[in-house]
Amino acid sequence: MFDVFYFGPKPNLFEFELPADSLEHAAELCRTGRYWYIYGGNDYTGFDFDWRNPPWENHHIHVFPSQWQRNGEVYLANTDTVQNQEWNFRREQKVRRLPERDKWVVPAGIDDSEFDYSWHPDRTEPDYEYRFPTQWQREGGPVYPGSAGVKYMTDQRIRAGATQIFYMDFMNGSIARHQYDVLKCDHPDIKLTRYVDSHLNVFKRIMKLATTEYVWIVSSVCDYTQFDFTWHPSEAQREMIHCFPSGNQRRGDTFYIHVPSFSQQMYDLELLDWFNVINYCDDQTVDRFSMPVHQYSTDNLVTEIKNYKFETPYAVFTNQKDLVLADSPCLWTKKDRTVVRISVAGATAIVPRDIKEDLRTQIYDYPYIEEAKPRLNDYLGGRDCLDIVYISNGEPDEERWYEHLCYMSNTSAKWVRGVNGRTAAYQEAARRSDTPWFFAVFAKLEVLGSDFPWFTWLPDYFQEPKHYIFNSRNPVNGLEYGHQGMIAYNKNLVLANNNPGIDFTLTQPHESVPILSGTAHFNQSAWMTWRTAFREVVKLKHFIATQPTLETEHRLATWCEVAEGDFAEYCLAGARDAVLYYNQVGGDYDKLKLSFEWAWLKQQFDDKYYNEIQ
Repeated sequence: MFDVFYFGPKPNLFEFELPADSLEHAAELCRTGRYWYIYGGNDYTGFDFDWRNPPWENHHIHVFPSQWQRNGEVYLANTDTVQNQEWNFRREQKVRRLPERDKWVVPAGIDDSEFDYSWHPDRTEPDYEYRFPTQWQREGGPVYPGSAGVKYMTDQRIRAGATQIFYMDFMNGSIARHQYDVLKCDHPDIKLTRYVDSHLNVFKRIMKLATTEYVWIVSSVCDYTQFDFTWHPSEAQREMIHCFPSGNQRRGDTFYIHVPSFSQQMYDLELLDWFNVINYCDDQTVDRFSMPVHQYSTDNLVTEIKNYKFETPYAVFTNQKDLVLADSPCLWTKKDRTVVRISVAGATAIVPRDIKEDLRTQIYDYPYIEEAKPRLNDYLGGRDCLDIVYISNGEPDEERWYEHLCYMSNTSAKWVRGVNGRTAAYQEAARRSDTPWFFAVFAKLEVLGSDFPWFTWLPDYFQEPKHYIFNSRNPVNGLEYGHQGMIAYNKNLVLANNNPGIDFTLTQPHESVPILSGTAHFNQSAWMTWRTAFREVVKLKHFIATQPTLETEHRLATWCEVAEGDFAEYCLAGARDAVLYYNQVGGDYDKLKLSFEWAWLKQQFDDKYYNEIQ
């Protein structure tokens, strides 16, 4: 039997076993020429110390393996040749290394119940520091210390544990509370904190409550059914903010934060984006709970929003059925919580709860509206454009311009004809319309064809319901503005306008659209030309008296001074007669309204020009 020397714990295998500091030290103590040098932390059950190598290998150092390494720190050496270090790695038998947890650096908060601490390095390699992975990173598990650099291992991995969780409550109803209760079952230390104003302000409040080095900050608007809270960053990223996406939103609502690093910077931050480094992490994605969809059938999105009770940070407003959107707008600050126009007219939009503070008469009251290309067409009841309603009352060319309208618009326009009275005619047109707004085309208008956006123009649902007035060209004096132009009437406003003022359209909310709709051929007879000029100039005089503008004054001067073509003299006569009448009645509003009574107007004309035109 050869001498036996050991290092580490005493193996208690032989009465004559002695400690030695190294193979060379053991050689100095050896009395048998050859000797065993073994580590005392191995299990030698079944190991044969009477094993012998062939004589021609006596000068080798014979090395026996453990369950982990080819070098199990069991050596059979020769005192005369040990200094040559000629290693011979044997396979005939092996030992089992026993667990030695005290040799490891074990991170807090990990689940190492299945980790085998019997692992050991190969002492024929440099003295590396060996780092073991978690399920998420190549490090984060137990570390076997060393001084010759770092080596990342894959032999076994551990499951990291979860750290403290803070749950930002967006007050989004029972689903948020239910999820909190579920999370609390698995994470009893979870804390609930109400969301106010911005992510950054909530984070600052949380930092004062945190009791762990790292915290999770999660949101009640997200679904954590499949989320793994054992995730952790790599060592190189430990001081970053780690942000996980919410659905398709990169700037999500789930964060893993190093408390000391954030606390050091937070008082200098005005925006969360200013933090030194934010790691937008895609290891896991958290879906948001679906946004509620408010379907409405009115023409007034502003009123729908005013009357809606928000229970979530965002809601979808639409007049379309069965609409499903997968958007996840950013929630970090009020500036991020934008209104998102989804359809061209804005009838379908994603609207934040914050709008309630600013909304008065239009969505544009809210300062944060996303400028993005709309993704949906608006619902028009299966139509390609707004209804087109042609309104006539015995005009000489009504047939001609109706056929022209149908041809140029490539539609079968609806026709309202022979209805007595301006208000009655417009309201009949509104009743004929099956769309919330309709294009009203009057029988003197020669509409444009493809140059007019029949199939692309839509009213703006981000404003209150109103009428939209398109320009027309005056063939007599060359003016181009809304007079006699096509009008996109709001159906409900028209039906409600039973007592219009001097101008039916302008007595209700309206907007001028700088798009030319056609040429207004009002100069088809002396009577038609005169009455058109008279009525328009009465209105212009009234507007100059009540809401004067340079543009209105220019139009008035042009009507009174410029006229060419058929019946040009009656155009000038009608304009000047209107100025005279306005001055005679002193601008009395009720008397000005007489200009819209056909009988009165015809009497005025006949009194002056009947004999002249006979």
